[in-house]
Amino acid sequence: MKVAFITDSSCGMHPEEMKKYGIISLPLQIVLPNEEKTLLDFVDAPTEKIYEYIKEGMLMSTSIPPLGLIQKTFKEIKNEGYEAVFCIPINPGLSSCFNALRLSAEEVGLKFYHVDVHTTSMLELYAIVRAKQLYDEGKSIEEIIEKIQKMADDGMTFIIPNDLDHLKKGGRLTPLAATLAGLLKIKPILKLDKSSDGKIDVFEKIRTYGKAVDRVVKEMQDRGVDESYVIRIAHSDGMEHALQAKEKLQAAFPNHEIEIMPLVSVISVHTGLDCIGFQVFKRI
Repeated sequence: MKVAFITDSSCGMHPEEMKKYGIISLPLQIVLPNEEKTLLDFVDAPTEKIYEYIKEGMLMSTSIPPLGLIQKTFKEIKNEGYEAVFCIPINPGLSSCFNALRLSAEEVGLKFYHVDVHTTSMLELYAIVRAKQLYDEGKSIEEIIEKIQKMADDGMTFIIPNDLDHLKKGGRLTPLAATLAGLLKIKPILKLDKSSDGKIDVFEKIRTYGKAVDRVVKEMQDRGVDESYVIRIAHSDGMEHALQAKEKLQAAFPNHEIEIMPLVSVISVHTGLDCIGFQVFKRI
């Protein structure tokens, strides 16, 4: 069976780069204020440009890839002789992209396979690339789904936002909570994983950034993170805090090669700048 592998730009890599892996990546949309203009993620504006907009105080929103683009892509896939699509987009708890892909596949008569990775970004990227590699190695779709789903179910995503005011303006934090957190200098640790149904939830509230990172490290240790796991740090124009986090993580996990990467634009739009994210998942 000829299967096309599809993701979206929230995986953190430019759609053109994804072609090198034999994977189609559909760009999500970044909607500028008053919906006067819509940008295709990566295609119309690099991550640095989105950071500039945030610095200017621009309150943006995000949306699924254009429906016309999804439908056009799936029709082309069908015409090229593919019988099915294997999709790993941003998780359904954050976006309706999954439903749009599923409906478009059904509309053109393609079998639809999907893994919910409960998150986005680097774990999403690893999942879709590894799924394609396993397919090329001759593994069955059922075996691929089982392996990728187990990896995703065990994965961890933690977020330590700095700009609580930005979250408040975006409607993701109540004004009272944001004000109190600012006055008390509370650093909320947010989580995004299977236990939160793929939605951003509060993991814990800590007084300082350093202690917040320490708490994330402890959780990783308590959950048995070892050399078989990948550890990644992402930041939205917050390299200083990212380096501090890497130092603590490297001390706790000295045998790991811990990489620092930019936080994807469609997440930065909602968290604001100087946000630090952590993703941990097992290699397969």
